[in-house]
Amino acid sequence: LGSESPYVCCPFKSEPETRKLFIATCDTRSGWKEFQYMKLWNVTGEALRSDGIHMKNVCKGENWGKYGFLTKPLIYLEYIKSLMSQPQSDQYHIILMDSDTFWSAQSAKVVWNKYDCARDGKHVVISTEMSCWVARYCLKADLDRWYNSLEQVPSYSPFVNSGVVMGKLDGVAKMLDYVIKNNQSYFTTYVKHKFDDQYAIADYGINVAPKEVALDYRQQISASASIHAPGDPPDSGWPFVCRSKNGTYDMSCHIYTNLVRKQGHFRVDPTSCMVGRHVHNNMVLHQELGTLAPDPLIWHGNGAGKQVYLHFGHQSFKCILGKRGMS
Repeated sequence: LGSESPYVCCPFKSEPETRKLFIATCDTRSGWKEFQYMKLWNVTGEALRSDGIHMKNVCKGENWGKYGFLTKPLIYLEYIKSLMSQPQSDQYHIILMDSDTFWSAQSAKVVWNKYDCARDGKHVVISTEMSCWVARYCLKADLDRWYNSLEQVPSYSPFVNSGVVMGKLDGVAKMLDYVIKNNQSYFTTYVKHKFDDQYAIADYGINVAPKEVALDYRQQISASASIHAPGDPPDSGWPFVCRSKNGTYDMSCHIYTNLVRKQGHFRVDPTSCMVGRHVHNNMVLHQELGTLAPDPLIWHGNGAGKQVYLHFGHQSFKCILGKRGMS
């Protein structure tokens, strides 16, 4: 068996916070499309902006077609370098997050607590998910390259997801610089041949700089609503790869997102309007889901979790607007 264990939250520190946080996303759409896709990110992040955190869409008005998925690391790195030129930038940190996300955090204090808990003393944290994807479904060669020690992972979310990254400016800049300079090594084919940032970031975090990068195995910073586990009873034909209970991986895993949703796993708190996890002993995968944080900072709508992200993000959106007397 593996070393998985139930999630336990970390205590808050008592000393004053001296670090400064910036948040960036990358969405090149404009007009009504920009509003449609950015409204959840903007409204659910209101509490953080009120707490003095600067949030910016750094790709507004940019052309995605020229560089494809290399657009994000290129523009992110340019933005980070502009911040690094400022006084006291050695205390600056940044969150880079995909635009198909919404917030579930009410204060900067909570953000720092989750970050310090997830980073294990390192200065860059990359989000994870329950199934393996590198611009295509993972093959055995991918698992042998990056994920041959799953028994050492404390949760059932061992696979890199590049949708959310948090860390010190210099550490994140170093990662992006490596990805850009070595982008030709990270092209993969699924429908078409293209560069994939998740492929590159996974390799950087696991093989290139593992002493500098932590993986958010507990989904404390970023949670995915794409829920996967081996079938019970096992069967074949599913393309998803996931961790199994014996500490290895299964090459044919089910999508459990809709089932756990029906069993009440995703919930909107009517007081805070934040979305969290609820796990009870009578629900499927309670052991697996119990290894993940019930109160993540961010929800990411990747993979099979897209509809859950849209539904609960909208519920949080409406709840926040309702408290402001809007509809």
